[in-house]
Amino acid sequence: MPYLAWEGAREGGDWYRARLTHKDTLPADLTEAFRNLVQPHLEPREGEIARQATFTYLRLARVEVLQHPSRVYYVFPTVTSPRVLVLPSQRRTWQIAATALGAVLVLFLVLRLVS
Repeated sequence: MPYLAWEGAREGGDWYRARLTHKDTLPADLTEAFRNLVQPHLEPREGEIARQATFTYLRLARVEVLQHPSRVYYVFPTVTSPRVLVLPSQRRTWQIAATALGAVLVLFLVLRLVS
């Protein structure tokens, strides 16, 4: 996830908090991949009486629209309503970086020719 999307979600997202023990079941709205990642860490180890963990999580959607191939939309809940962050796609980011690099090279060549 891009840094700008992460920061926007961290600051404005309506995060859920789940306090679980080894006897509790994971919240129903978690993805199967996240469940498989978390469940082994809840099982008590040898010598432990019990284990407790607190998870903070946020439901997030990453959306790409065919009509806007150079944009990626990140949608997450806030306290009042869903928030949408629009960021350039990875392809667009590379295009911008290549254009900036090209401009710097042209400027460098012009300065070398003038001096």
